Amino acid sequence: MMNRLLKNKKGVTILEGLIALGLLALVAGGTFGVLLSVSRKSSQPDIREEMLLAVERANEQLQMYASGTSSGDLPTEYQNGLCNNGDTTLSTGEHAINCMLPVICDPDSSKSHFSYTVGSQSVSATGFPTAANYRTSTFDAAKTITFEITCNGFTL
Repeated sequence: MMNRLLKNKKGVTILEGLIALGLLALVAGGTFGVLLSVSRKSSQPDIREEMLLAVERANEQLQMYASGTSSGDLPTEYQNGLCNNGDTTLSTGEHAINCMLPVICDPDSSKSHFSYTVGSQSVSATGFPTAANYRTSTFDAAKTITFEITCNGFTL
């Protein structure tokens, strides 16, 4: 009798189907959550790396102005200062250079900003930059450059 009942049964009931769909949704949701979390964590080093490269590029370009090179001797794209701001001297104060933000940053966002500040203290950064002295470079005994970069809310 039991064999006859099982042989006549075709398909699944609505309740069995709903339970199966619920379990599938639970497993898929958990898997998606883990993948999303891993994706977010892995993208942060890319932003930091891009920010470090932007600071290095700005530092190299500012060294041209600090060396006392006349504007005519500079490459054409730098003769009018960084971001074409007309400032080819290292005057004391903060200077915005948002045009040098990495492409990965949203330039129209209030969460992205790139600037450098020229100070008069002497801080030496010798050799290859380390984490402790990377943001500050000394071009001469009288001026110090400090970079501040924020990209999509991440600050270096």
